[in-house]
Amino acid sequence: MTSLHDTPSTVDTLRYLVPFHPKRHPHFFTDVLIIGGGLAGFRAALSVHPSLNVLVICKAGLEESNSYNAQGGIATVWDEQDKFTDHVEDTLIAGGELCDRNVVEFVVKNGPDQIRKLMETGVNFDRSGGKLLLGREGGHGYDRILHALGDATGREVMRAILAEMKQRPNIRVWEKTFALDLLTKDGKCRGAIVSWTKQEERELIWAKQVILATGGIGQIYRETTNPDVATGDGIAMAYRAGAEIRDMEFVQFHPTVLYIAGSSRSLITEAMRGEGAHLIDRDGYRFMFDYDSRGELAPRDVVSNAIVAQMVKTNHPNVYLDISHKDADWIYQRFPGIAAVCKKFGIDIAKDKIPVRPGAHYSMGGITVDTDGRTTIPGLWAAGEVASTGLHGANRLASNSLLEAMVFGESCGRLATQEAMNQQDDYRGEPIENPPIPENGEMIDIVDIRNSLKSLMWRHVGVIRTGEKLQESLENIERWSCYVYGHQFRSPPGWELQNMLLVARLILKNALAREESRGSHQRKDFPEMFPQGGKTHYSSVKSLVIT
Repeated sequence: MTSLHDTPSTVDTLRYLVPFHPKRHPHFFTDVLIIGGGLAGFRAALSVHPSLNVLVICKAGLEESNSYNAQGGIATVWDEQDKFTDHVEDTLIAGGELCDRNVVEFVVKNGPDQIRKLMETGVNFDRSGGKLLLGREGGHGYDRILHALGDATGREVMRAILAEMKQRPNIRVWEKTFALDLLTKDGKCRGAIVSWTKQEERELIWAKQVILATGGIGQIYRETTNPDVATGDGIAMAYRAGAEIRDMEFVQFHPTVLYIAGSSRSLITEAMRGEGAHLIDRDGYRFMFDYDSRGELAPRDVVSNAIVAQMVKTNHPNVYLDISHKDADWIYQRFPGIAAVCKKFGIDIAKDKIPVRPGAHYSMGGITVDTDGRTTIPGLWAAGEVASTGLHGANRLASNSLLEAMVFGESCGRLATQEAMNQQDDYRGEPIENPPIPENGEMIDIVDIRNSLKSLMWRHVGVIRTGEKLQESLENIERWSCYVYGHQFRSPPGWELQNMLLVARLILKNALAREESRGSHQRKDFPEMFPQGGKTHYSSVKSLVIT
């Protein structure tokens, strides 16, 4: 593993992003603190022993997460003709030789049991004749994708999980609460400092064990499928606390995002191509077989690269997804959510071509964890997209993410329980003070910098990259960071901007270091994949850790 240390400089983030005076702010104590309101965090909460108190911090509402919005399904070996070894191999191939085989085997083999637990919780997966319907998506060699409500799997899974959580008196959920930073002492994670969005009040939360499940980073890109909350907060917090972060150069771009100029971007699920939809260019030409023998069922990095190349070749801002050759009634039943979204723009998916282009979708990199979900900081765990588990490697196989969230969420909750039970109930609020920085009178246009960052990342750190543009982008971001980090903000937009700038820097440093093309990381100036790079992980560790 290659480590890219950050040295102390003017762009280093402040240990605490706001002035804090302990006499004016309350303390709260819990056994297990979970930061994040998606499937991984909720699964972890349900896995904590009922005798322990659990506090779940949600940055927004309970329905604002990638998990809730997930259209795609859950990949698992369910049919008797399918095999664990096949699912493992499909995952390894998609991951560009950077997956951890032990982790892949562990997650895949736990898949069927996780599906049974979801059904026991009340998840209604789609069926036909009493049997679970199994679909196929890009990179899979067999039908093994389970869906619910057609194209609303995430919504159905989260509905059932939330209903189960409401039955657990030991679980408390705080919505619209922003976690600013982790609290550490003597090299261990002790809790977090949070702020209630409405009241603008801050509080120190002390915990025996902390689980980060804050999701992704998609909002640092102009074109993304991620909700507004996906600003990389968990990765930024963990990095500032001294945790190792790795593989940040690997950002997956979903090939098919609805492209209507001026509108928000909506995901067009991979399952549509799995069900036979064709990708065509402006001239109606079905182009995918020019780039890969698997056509539309190639892994996401291959499809995204092909779409970008075809857009350049045809001088057109998008390509099109066409499923009009299928039965109209079946289409509406199978993809009700997509049909409804497209209808708002006058598109009938059973008759019309759907304009699509790639968008930032998923981060394979994140907080380095072991096979149990432990980070490099004692007392701190990570699960879901915020973590780098070794499952996805350089490119995530479709529909493996919800499975990973459940497996590692459960593992973190169960093992954090064991650690917490071995600790004495000796809660102490440590004396912490972070005085205000003298104001320099300079006004910062947060919206302008945020938009500039998102545009820059999309143009130069997107599907295709070059060393020259990566270096130029890093210099721009470091220049913005110099004056942004000199301020202490008092509301989420400023805190998010600081986190987004930090995450962007981590991506750029890794992308510059990886002088090859592998999985979702494609360098035009280094188009080949070097065999010796297959087991190299580039990690970032903050060399000055303030506790």
